[in-house]
Amino acid sequence: MLPNHYLELKPSWRVTLTHRLSESMGAIIYLLILALLKDYGHGEPQEGIAVYVFLGLLTTGATQQCLDKDECVEFPDICGKWGTCRNAGCSYVCQCPNGFRNSGDRQTSCVEKDKCVESPDICGKWGTCLNQVGSYMCQCPNGFRNSGDRQTSCVDIDECNADGVCGKGGICQNLNGSYWCECPAGFTNFGKNQTKCVELNCDQYETQPGQTLPGFDSFLSLLRNNCLVLNNSTLSGPTRPLPTGDVLLTLLVNTTDVNQLDLQSNGHRSSSEVTKLLKTIEISIRLIAPLLTENVTRIETNHTEVEIMVRRDKTPPKGPVSLTNENTQLDTSWETVIGDYLKYPGFAFVVLLSYKNLDSLKDNNSSQNLQLMSSALTVSVSNSNTTNLPQPINLTFNHLQSSDVDPTCVYWSDENGPGVWSGRGCTSVMSNSNQTVCSCNHLSTYTLLEGIHQEKQSLVMLVGFFVALTCVVLSLITTLWCRFVSRKRRGGYRLKQDVQLNRK
Repeated sequence: MLPNHYLELKPSWRVTLTHRLSESMGAIIYLLILALLKDYGHGEPQEGIAVYVFLGLLTTGATQQCLDKDECVEFPDICGKWGTCRNAGCSYVCQCPNGFRNSGDRQTSCVEKDKCVESPDICGKWGTCLNQVGSYMCQCPNGFRNSGDRQTSCVDIDECNADGVCGKGGICQNLNGSYWCECPAGFTNFGKNQTKCVELNCDQYETQPGQTLPGFDSFLSLLRNNCLVLNNSTLSGPTRPLPTGDVLLTLLVNTTDVNQLDLQSNGHRSSSEVTKLLKTIEISIRLIAPLLTENVTRIETNHTEVEIMVRRDKTPPKGPVSLTNENTQLDTSWETVIGDYLKYPGFAFVVLLSYKNLDSLKDNNSSQNLQLMSSALTVSVSNSNTTNLPQPINLTFNHLQSSDVDPTCVYWSDENGPGVWSGRGCTSVMSNSNQTVCSCNHLSTYTLLEGIHQEKQSLVMLVGFFVALTCVVLSLITTLWCRFVSRKRRGGYRLKQDVQLNRK
């Protein structure tokens, strides 16, 4: 019987056999190795070099004995990257962490479980399962959510539970993954059913014979029909499909071109006509801008250039915003554009409209000696309270011609009459021969003027002249009065002396 341990041989090379052998089989292999070594000319075993035959398991009758080998030490990666090897007597076991598994004998590498494949409905009807290392995540679409660990089914969010989600008078209807705002008569969300309802006054688009500028009669009539449909009012007769915001903006620009050409061909118009043109453009923009579908819309003709930026976010946007055209640039912030955050309707817009035909905005009846040094432009935003902005806007004007004369930043004011260029609320923060930057705390139509600055200088000189003349006259009167009083005093003193001499 062979001993139950390593059988040591000493030939000139080494072989290790690791196999569970019976006692008789071990003896046979022992003799075969000796014969093999001898056949290859190694002769008798030599000292110092050994051949090991490992009898891993020996059996004798009904009993067996195990000679253990620690596979976890000999083969460190035997259970793969994620598994933990545990020695188990004559064998070993691969323990896998949560989210991993191996085959039934537990002696193969640990591989990841794909929960998304094993349980296709694990994220519910609306969720998307994303497999991760040892885990998974349920990704929910807009309008759905799950619990904090993101491993539960996606369920619908009821947006109608939030206060004021549909604005003043709006009725909220919850849908799967969405909601719908229904606006009462006189209110609208401009066809965007997930924005707040805002009041819309259509009376401002009514036209009166002889009260509108050429070309604006039909355009304002079209706007009024659109307005009545948007605010759920009843129209007489059949309704036609509403024109898009892009179509209405193109019509506005073309109509503005016609008016500029008309003003140029017929000479300068009165201040009231200029005011009427600017007001018509502003009320038109406030209806058209919310109907635009693109984030940025630009239209340019030979006489007019307009750029409109629109944002539609669940929460009010923040940060700077800049619009630029050929000769001007507007820099402001979304906070200024929106105004009161509590009244944010779900959209915001800012408009920069430039008039290339400068003479059309001059007033022939004004006593001002006007000389425009830049293009005139109109700025409009979704915030309706623009008379006193919390933060001023900056307007950069390129001069029409290089000039060393300091221009005056002005806006068109109709507060105290038919309309006039005024510098109130606007200051020049930087100016050189080619460019001027103006800062204004209100919104209107702006330009750079040379005449007002010169008139201010003339007025200052005139006031200074009258003040100096008044001072000279007062000084002369004072001098004459002092001389008169002095002579009178000296005359009285001499008379007193003469009387005293006569008495003596």
